[in-house]
Amino acid sequence: MGAVVDPWLALAAFLVELAGGPPLTSLDPGPSAACPDDMRLVDGTHYDSMYHLCLDTRPGEKKRKHCFGYAEGVSLLEGPETPVRVCMDQFEWPNRRGAEPAVLESFESADKQCRKVGKRMCSEQEWELACEGPRHQPLAYGWSVNVKLCNSGKEWRPVDFAAFDGARDRARRETRKLWQGAKSGSYATCVSPFGVYDLTGNVEEWVATRPGRKFPGALMGGFWAKPWTGCRGTNDAHQPGFAFYETGFRCCKDPAPATRAAAGPGR
Repeated sequence: MGAVVDPWLALAAFLVELAGGPPLTSLDPGPSAACPDDMRLVDGTHYDSMYHLCLDTRPGEKKRKHCFGYAEGVSLLEGPETPVRVCMDQFEWPNRRGAEPAVLESFESADKQCRKVGKRMCSEQEWELACEGPRHQPLAYGWSVNVKLCNSGKEWRPVDFAAFDGARDRARRETRKLWQGAKSGSYATCVSPFGVYDLTGNVEEWVATRPGRKFPGALMGGFWAKPWTGCRGTNDAHQPGFAFYETGFRCCKDPAPATRAAAGPGR
């Protein structure tokens, strides 16, 4: 019997192809017995360095150049290998489909909230593998940027940076003015091969950093105004107390240990 496919995701895939986008090949595989139902199992090998062949370079912010398209299936994997097996929140905090993802979160506040619910911060390596999938693709949904697939094509709005240096209420008002986030899971096509939504675009996500980074936390995945952001490209420039209008997070936890298969007859 064939696998059961969510009809809404199947419809989304059809509409994407009809609109001229790349075919949607990575639908949510569903929950695993090793994880809670609202998390997805990420299982595989992470490589410390990953390189792709860029075929489409375009100017981006501050006249920097960014890659918008890569040679499909071409991945150079180098550096130390890390086995990864982790349960990851399917959606950005508060990990509920249809909820607005939390922002104005620092690494410190994110860590505290994950611990409060018996989880922990995802590591940089876990987050990258969850985004790349087993084929180690540069974008959560494939090999070429398509702003229709994730909430990543919004126009950047000028920021009153002083609003984030003082009273929390002022920061919240500025955040609401700048807000262009989407409710979690509303982009049915923005799903990684492991079934994790909105890893690129929407809000930037705090993770626990690799050894050797200056700070314990870093930001991944870009936000709604950075269409070129992919699975790699860590923003490790901020102290753990930094919080901004587009900084959020998701949580991880260790999976349940694999159960030993029952002994057969005569054993």
